[in-house]
Amino acid sequence: MAYRDFANDRQKGVLKDVLMFYGAEDYLMNWAVDMIISDNVEEENRDLDVRYMDGDSVSAYDIMAEARAYSMFSPKRVVIVRNYLPLYRKTEDAGAEELLEFAGGRLDSAAVVFCVESRFSGDIGSFGKKMIKACGSYEFARLEKADLKAFITKRVHAASKMIARRELEHMIDVTGYYNRGSSYDLSQLDRDIKKITGACAGDDITAQLIEDILIGDSDRFAFNLVDALTAGNRDRALSIAEAIIRDDDGAMGALALLTRQFEIMYDALELSEEGLSIPAMAKKTGINEYRFRKACSAAGRYSRRRIKKILTDLYNADRDIKRGDMDKDTALELTAVSACP
Repeated sequence: MAYRDFANDRQKGVLKDVLMFYGAEDYLMNWAVDMIISDNVEEENRDLDVRYMDGDSVSAYDIMAEARAYSMFSPKRVVIVRNYLPLYRKTEDAGAEELLEFAGGRLDSAAVVFCVESRFSGDIGSFGKKMIKACGSYEFARLEKADLKAFITKRVHAASKMIARRELEHMIDVTGYYNRGSSYDLSQLDRDIKKITGACAGDDITAQLIEDILIGDSDRFAFNLVDALTAGNRDRALSIAEAIIRDDDGAMGALALLTRQFEIMYDALELSEEGLSIPAMAKKTGINEYRFRKACSAAGRYSRRRIKKILTDLYNADRDIKRGDMDKDTALELTAVSACP
């Protein structure tokens, strides 16, 4: 893992003077930048000796000039260049080739860090790849499972709370951190952990609290509605549908979530015939494992033919609502009545 490599190189004192950070985890990149700053510049001098440069407008010559300026107060100045355009986009910069040579050398006066944020890291081009080879580079990818558990546990304990192994696994599942194409990252996780620990009345974090914080009201309504439908409880399903309608005119959002949940249920029935486990099915479809597990449990009460019919009705209702032929609230109420097994 790059963050471990970075930490080890920093501890050994072998970090290069010009560094490049990129990858999926902006949180880890920002942490590494903070370490570089703390190693070189005292807090009272940071207004003078930490320089932030906008990669959208800065040139290679600007960067090199900033890096060659000396500080009177700090061992080295720190120059942070965020999203330098030539690294991930085809664009002209007269000093780019000179910057490559500069990046591989030693600096007396500064530590330079190029940061390519996660939103651009997948676009790194040929010049960016040359920079990766020229300077000290670290790809901050998503954390492995053991490291993610340590990340969560450390923050929970720092808030004087406890989380058991089962609840820890549940939190990871609900966040969807490992879902294919997920935008959920450590920055969001850190914010959510603070919400969970802040809302925890006792010492132990419960699965219910995790769901209350991490699952939005609209998702929770959809899950509850599916639970009522699959249990064959039309009265409860209709009651939940009416609550959704009263809740900020939420019928359209609930219908969309309900449609998605039945689509997952259909996928679950198909994939179960291949003998795949729930984690394997979730990975194959790129769906949050928690959501997939809920859908899989509900799907067992239906046949594929029945789910296909419900989905057809939902698709037709969406079409009719958009054409003005059906009221969205009526569509949700009809679904609540008709979609029981």
